[in-house]
Amino acid sequence: MEQSKVNQILRVAKMYYELKMSQQDIGAKENISKSTVSRLLKNAMDEGFVEVRIRQPHYALADLEAEFTNRFGIRKVVIAADVVENREVLVQDVCSAMAADLPKYIEDDSVVGVAWGRTLNVLIRHLPKMSRSNTLTIQLNGGASRALYESGATDIVKAFKNAIGGDGYLLPAPAIVDTPHIAEVIMGDSQISSVLQLAERCRTAVFSVGNITEHSVLYELGCFSPREYMGFKAKGAVGDVCSHYIDIHGNAADEDLDGRVVGTSLENIRRIPNKLMVAVGLEKAEAVLGALRGGYADVLYLDEPLARKVLEIDENSEDSKK
Repeated sequence: MEQSKVNQILRVAKMYYELKMSQQDIGAKENISKSTVSRLLKNAMDEGFVEVRIRQPHYALADLEAEFTNRFGIRKVVIAADVVENREVLVQDVCSAMAADLPKYIEDDSVVGVAWGRTLNVLIRHLPKMSRSNTLTIQLNGGASRALYESGATDIVKAFKNAIGGDGYLLPAPAIVDTPHIAEVIMGDSQISSVLQLAERCRTAVFSVGNITEHSVLYELGCFSPREYMGFKAKGAVGDVCSHYIDIHGNAADEDLDGRVVGTSLENIRRIPNKLMVAVGLEKAEAVLGALRGGYADVLYLDEPLARKVLEIDENSEDSKK
């Protein structure tokens, strides 16, 4: 785009948004029609010159958030209201809330571990500049695949590294392999083991949870056959935390399957001081509940319908024990 065109778009945007001039007055000043002003304002939005942010007060759901923290004993819960009943908006709202909080949990001289997936691909669009000193961003679980489908792991690690500063390291391996022996051999490779050793020093982890459907990222990466994948559900799996499939109580759903994961262990995830989990969508309710019961989250960001569903499942399971 020519610089003169860019300058005009910026002039029109500043007059409209900062000086609060009407489109008609801007048209008269620029000697252009009102429809041209409208088009230039759209250009400003499309090119990223103008961003619209809607700040939603969290206090509206304070009682629900308090119920969550009390019930599950976690440090903090942020729940985004479903004000427009649109999933894309919800994902943006939840990820924006997490991104705003991230600087509180990332310190100088620390290791930050990140997973991957659709939700984190949205999260990286909201990352603020943090500029910490002597930090490392690492990938917590493998994500390479022969499938054309991309996990987004590389982009996510790069985005966090650029926002935080310091260096970044990928885990160049599949998330799940054919046998525990293969996983053991791969994790013994120096390129892999060096990253997993850093994971043991991790101070902050950022991840979502996956669920058991044919639309899950792990399924689309080609890690399993359809028959094998559905078999996990029969064994009690409700979703995954960093590629580890867990049951509703937060335990590994299948020990053999868990041994096939290339990534940091569930035990190590539990030990990380700041475990930040983000989730959107009713289909993730059981996975979120399992992760909470397993102690894999200290701080949770989710949407209101999902939050209410998690509480409902937990309450019903408590009632069934009586």
